[in-house]
Amino acid sequence: MTPEPEPGRVSAEQFDEAFGLVDVSPRLAELFDEVMGPFPPHVEPFSMVTDTGLRRVFAELQLGGGEHLVDLCCGRGGIGLWFAHQSRARLTGVDFSPEAVRQAERRAELFPDVSASFLVASADATPLEGGSADAIVCIDSLQLVPARDHVVQEMTRLLRPGGRVVITTWERDEGFAGRTPINDAGGLVERNGLRLILREEHPEWMDRQTVMFERVIAEDNDDAEPALRRLAEEGRTMLPLTATTRRVLVVATV
Repeated sequence: MTPEPEPGRVSAEQFDEAFGLVDVSPRLAELFDEVMGPFPPHVEPFSMVTDTGLRRVFAELQLGGGEHLVDLCCGRGGIGLWFAHQSRARLTGVDFSPEAVRQAERRAELFPDVSASFLVASADATPLEGGSADAIVCIDSLQLVPARDHVVQEMTRLLRPGGRVVITTWERDEGFAGRTPINDAGGLVERNGLRLILREEHPEWMDRQTVMFERVIAEDNDDAEPALRRLAEEGRTMLPLTATTRRVLVVATV
């Protein structure tokens, strides 16, 4: 199998700006909670996985107390912190956006029972020790990473024998919002050293995503929060592609 083509590169500075806007967007946070949630306190995810979907991700990680969870492309940190809180695992979050890591470190103060650290690094070349992760999670990010084969290879390097990787992403066979899509997430993990446990399609996540886009588009106006306006713009691009896009959950091990 040939490697996945690389999508257009998005810079850390662009993500810094986006996360900065989301951080001061209470209405957008309310909409995510209304449409995709309700979520537990302080999680505030910026992903298109429902609360039920995230609980399924957590179950598939099979985390135990004291084990090490690595959250690759951790963003604002809430999902990984919630999982670590629920399991009493130790968390390391990795993101190439300094602003995301800053917000994640601040959010960690709201989870005082969690042992958590966050670092600024590329997901395809972390400074973490090989075989040090009992579980790895990557939520709605792999499709944005330029070197996604290298990211999965890094997951393979980090994961201990018997550990689990859980990924949520989108599949599409043609161009997706100006980027090259993942067209076979199961094949992507298998050719890069992981053994596929399951690949599932979740159209119900796509249904809620559609509602989310419709809601932010309905509220888009000159006075709306900038982050909400950005998501509305994305929604106008993405909604016409819904019928030809697959929402997937992938679980793998070494």
